[in-house]
Amino acid sequence: MECILEKELKPEMFTDNYEYFFTFLNDRFEYSVELWIKELEKKFNKEFKPIWILSSKQNDLFEKENFIVMNRTLQEIKQKLKRNNVVYLEDYEDTNKEFSESEFIQDLINKLVKKQGRVFILGLTSACLDLKNEKAIILGPNPKIATKIDNKVTHIKLFEELDVPRNKTRFYVSIDEIKKSEKYPFYVSASYTSGGHESGTIYSDNDLEVFFSKLRDINKSSLFLVADLITDITLSPNVNAMICGDCDTRIICISDQILRGNQYLGNIYPSKSDDQEREIIIQTTKKIGNHLAKLGFRGLFGLDFIISSESQIFCIDLNPRRQGGYLCNILMSKKVNIPEVELKLALGEEIPNFNVNDFDIGFIWAHSKIKPYFLNTRITNSFKIGEPALPFSDIGLEYKAIFYPAKFLFADGNAGYFICSSSSYEEVKERIIKETEILISKNFELYEGI
Repeated sequence: MECILEKELKPEMFTDNYEYFFTFLNDRFEYSVELWIKELEKKFNKEFKPIWILSSKQNDLFEKENFIVMNRTLQEIKQKLKRNNVVYLEDYEDTNKEFSESEFIQDLINKLVKKQGRVFILGLTSACLDLKNEKAIILGPNPKIATKIDNKVTHIKLFEELDVPRNKTRFYVSIDEIKKSEKYPFYVSASYTSGGHESGTIYSDNDLEVFFSKLRDINKSSLFLVADLITDITLSPNVNAMICGDCDTRIICISDQILRGNQYLGNIYPSKSDDQEREIIIQTTKKIGNHLAKLGFRGLFGLDFIISSESQIFCIDLNPRRQGGYLCNILMSKKVNIPEVELKLALGEEIPNFNVNDFDIGFIWAHSKIKPYFLNTRITNSFKIGEPALPFSDIGLEYKAIFYPAKFLFADGNAGYFICSSSSYEEVKERIIKETEILISKNFELYEGI
């Protein structure tokens, strides 16, 4: 079943001199597409234009020339509520699957390949992409390998196989089996999750039932992970790294995650982990990255860690894709052009030398999603203040935006973005928390119509 809600495509795209590519990198990642266009044009000496694949249409401040809105869940929500002014942002893997299954998309790819000889695909993740035309070139890791690694069960088994620092984890086929075997409280996660969705702390049978009721179908029929609850967490470091070849895993940056409960919101760079903790994180990342390299994985990936009050380090999650800090990682990089390196990887070209020291900067930055505290709120204002690059060129400046139209019901997802910088970690941490709270309180209201 086609799940295209809306589309706007200029008919001249099949006859003009531009080369078109598909991108899923919108809202908080949107500025990175401009940087990718510059890189593609420099590499191929011709002009490129994006076709935006969106989960929901954005407001007029982020108007697109060519776009396609695809979202099966949003389609169902609109039909159920009998209203069109709804925003719901689905997981990137689900969008990739719908994109791959769409006959309209396949026909569009074929027409563009006939015109320009190839079509580049630029997304946050390549997991669940399955494109029939061999001239559709993924600007990222191999989709089959990324899809295989995307499963949380695979992560834990890999951590065990490589004997990296990790938490005690058990696997179950049903919540009934969990009830019989586990004592509350504990942490539970579905197999396919990102950003803390479809996972959380469970204190009772009722919590477990509610958790299960909100899962997507793919997760209801997959294994569940249960881990010991760690309550004395002092830091949640995240590492961004790139696999450039066999035994060639390069660290880009280590930052601290900004969390709301177990939900990921953003990062503060650099991490406050000490030298010993940092070395363990680096060696663990290289060990896992070099193993993934043997499987054929090339490109960006990330690992999430937690550090307890007793300085115990646990590797808890593997992200075989670009991560939430992708745009900020590009903007902080003065010596290394990340899209250039990614493009060379995709084209099988030689990679320039670089290491983590090339990413060192003399200031602190942070970014955070603007995500309402509750589901089903109404957006009251839309705005764009500043540009994403400003906090990286003029320390102390900030960027903030709401991406979706005012008066729309915001069912779920990330509605906006905030980036700031300073010379002080504590100042940035305080600003990022206070400002996002203000932005949420001023620009969203509870909606009682559901």
